[in-house]
Amino acid sequence: MKAVTLLLAAAAFSAQANHDEHDSHGHGAHEHGHGHLNLVLDGKQLMVELQAPAADLVGFEHAARSDEEKARYAEAMTLLKQPDALFRLDPAAGCTLTQQELNVPKEDHDHDHDHDHDHDHDHDHDKAASDHDDHHHDDAGHADLGAMYTYTCETPAKLTGLEATLFGRYPSLEKLSVQGILPTGQTAAELTPSANKLSW
Repeated sequence: MKAVTLLLAAAAFSAQANHDEHDSHGHGAHEHGHGHLNLVLDGKQLMVELQAPAADLVGFEHAARSDEEKARYAEAMTLLKQPDALFRLDPAAGCTLTQQELNVPKEDHDHDHDHDHDHDHDHDHDKAASDHDDHHHDDAGHADLGAMYTYTCETPAKLTGLEATLFGRYPSLEKLSVQGILPTGQTAAELTPSANKLSW
């Protein structure tokens, strides 16, 4: 059950962090070009959660309508399933991806969502994973996309940072606010295309 505990801890931490950071904007933490990265390192387990506006990850926020939009959406989902193309971890740590889950707006539940969130009342069991998108799919279409990745690291002591290579994949993404819970305590940073490495 440790993974569930970590998931809840990460969600609670990121929700609090978002609230603190965007207090003057209410819960509207949606800002184009600005993504969020939450991470938790506990023992040999590393959990990384990415969230960013659909406009940056896909190129549009509304539900995919044309064939071209559907193709771009599918391509975006495929890329989110390839965290090796988005992040770089120190190979010496021996981290292996053991689980991943896509977090997408409920309007797009027909697309690769690993959990059944078709009904609004049917997400309490997975509240952590859906906590954010509940607030980001209003009629104005301010949608956030994201994913949660779980790694098992053979030598976590050698995991001393992370490189966000996703800026090369998402040109419109200008910054990534990072919140982390590590064995040494909490960390916070802001990554950009020219400063995309986080060390701890």
